Amino acid sequence: MNNRVPHCMYYVAIVCPDNLNNNIKGFKLWMQEKFGCKVALKSPAHITIIPPFWFDNDKETIILQAISSFKSSVESIEIELSNFAHFKKRVLYISVKPNEHLERIKHETEEHFISLLGELIKKETKPFIPHITIANRDVKPADFDEAWTHFMNRKFEAIFETQQISLLKLGEGKWSVISVQNWHKTG
Repeated sequence: MNNRVPHCMYYVAIVCPDNLNNNIKGFKLWMQEKFGCKVALKSPAHITIIPPFWFDNDKETIILQAISSFKSSVESIEIELSNFAHFKKRVLYISVKPNEHLERIKHETEEHFISLLGELIKKETKPFIPHITIANRDVKPADFDEAWTHFMNRKFEAIFETQQISLLKLGEGKWSVISVQNWHKTG
């Protein structure tokens, strides 16, 4: 009997450095302990560049080639995180300060993947609001106000620099980084 999954989910993101990821994981664990929220714990701390999409597992090399061929003239990005916010009563997150270089990487990555993978990648129609999720989808409406009260006046500041995007794949109930690409063109 073949248990092989024909399609898997993938997404492209800027993954936070390990020390920052560990710090943010503390917020996610608090949400799990207090409210049973687990979904955000399935991914490392990240800023989504291309949201999750399905792709044929047997053709994974095509996606790996797509990420490895991505290049940009943007050298590196300084990403500033500042405090907490939320989308409606469903998502709690750490805010990312507006950044034109991050916007450019988002646009260039999206265009690159669309040019190589076509309709599998949907062009975002909503405004790009970069953020790092600490709880989503599994925050019960009855728990949201208490959770937001905990985070709304709490201060959180961090800065990191990057020139890498990562490809993540869903497997066995969690997202794992399967490829990291330095995007800066040299020479």
